[in-house]
Amino acid sequence: MEDLIYILFISIFVPILLMALLIEKKARLPIAFVLVGIFISVFAAEINGLLRNLIIMDSFEFIIIVTPITEEILKALPILIYAILISDKRETLFTASMATGIGFAVLENAFYLLNDSSFNMMDAVVRAFGTGLMHGMCTLLVGVGISFVRKKSKIFIVGTFALLSTAITYHGIYNMLVQSQYEIVGFILPIITYIPFLIWRLKIKQRSKSNKGNV
Repeated sequence: MEDLIYILFISIFVPILLMALLIEKKARLPIAFVLVGIFISVFAAEINGLLRNLIIMDSFEFIIIVTPITEEILKALPILIYAILISDKRETLFTASMATGIGFAVLENAFYLLNDSSFNMMDAVVRAFGTGLMHGMCTLLVGVGISFVRKKSKIFIVGTFALLSTAITYHGIYNMLVQSQYEIVGFILPIITYIPFLIWRLKIKQRSKSNKGNV
């Protein structure tokens, strides 16, 4: 099963890539960042594997301390690079960051579900709404936050560090909860976090429609 993650990577990445070459240009941004997230998921697995052999720590401690740091840094890097070199528009970063987190989660969830034969339908639901959404929300938090601090040079570095630290802490708390007797709290946490962002997005769309109607 050591090569499973690479088998999944090729099976998922290649068809989406081929589709991206045919779709309209406007739709390519989220698809591109989903692909970025899928690639980072493989890279993160390798980094975590190396660190697991170097750091003397039990599995529980590693999952709640080390894994959130490596994964959130890796997921945030393409968003940060995109914001600095290409565009720091909030709408664009919102889409790019959420797509990266979800792309990461797609491969990770597929790997865990296929790597353990004891997983059932309920485990799949928990991974989808819990872990999958958690990865999306952590990266979304960083992406939306960067859109606010990008043009403020005095707080850009500190602000980015604070955003990344928040995402790492959120990720660590989630991992700790789902590994404890409070698993249901961990499962609900990403859903509760998702709701305010959803409401915010709906309000922005309504405001945009209203402005167009008044023109």
